[in-house]
Amino acid sequence: MKKYLLGFLLVILVSVLVTSQYEKYADSSTPPSQGGSSPTVTPGNAPQPKGNPQQPQPHPPRWLSVSYQLFCWPNGITVWALFLTLMTIAEQTMETRKAAENAGKQLAFQKEVLRPRLKISEFTKDTFREAIAGEWVFVNMKISNSGGLPAYGVIADTWIEFVRGEPPYKFSPLAKYARANSILNIHSGNPSGFFIPLHRKLTEEEKYAMGHAMGTICFRVRLTYQAFGDEVHTDEAFSVGLDGMESIGEYSSET
Repeated sequence: MKKYLLGFLLVILVSVLVTSQYEKYADSSTPPSQGGSSPTVTPGNAPQPKGNPQQPQPHPPRWLSVSYQLFCWPNGITVWALFLTLMTIAEQTMETRKAAENAGKQLAFQKEVLRPRLKISEFTKDTFREAIAGEWVFVNMKISNSGGLPAYGVIADTWIEFVRGEPPYKFSPLAKYARANSILNIHSGNPSGFFIPLHRKLTEEEKYAMGHAMGTICFRVRLTYQAFGDEVHTDEAFSVGLDGMESIGEYSSET
């Protein structure tokens, strides 16, 4: 804004100087008027031309004439004032748009930082040993929130089954589906837990296969929750091993 104010002042100064300089040439080129009546000229008393020819009237330089057309007061200055006004309005419009864009980016960044982010963080370490020992099979887990805001009303859909074969393991249509009985509220820094039951013990054949890396228990979790009005999902899948859980990447994703 300051540079356009200086532009206004500069244009006004140039206009005054150009107009003043041009008017000096105009005044010097106007012949002085002589008072009284003109003498009667007859062929006998006509004045004889003198030795010095008549001096030509002074004309302003071309650059001054052009400058006068552009900056004369008040016509020329009006055009420049209008031009500078339009430029000022255009710049202010650009600045307003940039400010709005920056505000939008800042808001999007804050939402991205604050939005809840859920992830399965812990498992029971002895699921493998319990299954081999013939105990009732279930997977106990905890969900953590690394976002800035709590995740309310989290729905947990789960799938679990015993998968035969060798790694990498894949789910089959026989996976047992269940939805967690309660809606979860997960706060930042305070994990919430639940478990996925197989609802049975392993058979002797399954225990043998699991002990010889010819089969294992696989489970999958899909978390559904809200983040600033948008429904988002976190999908994770794991297989039970002697040393804990191993991720099954093709079933895992985050939004």
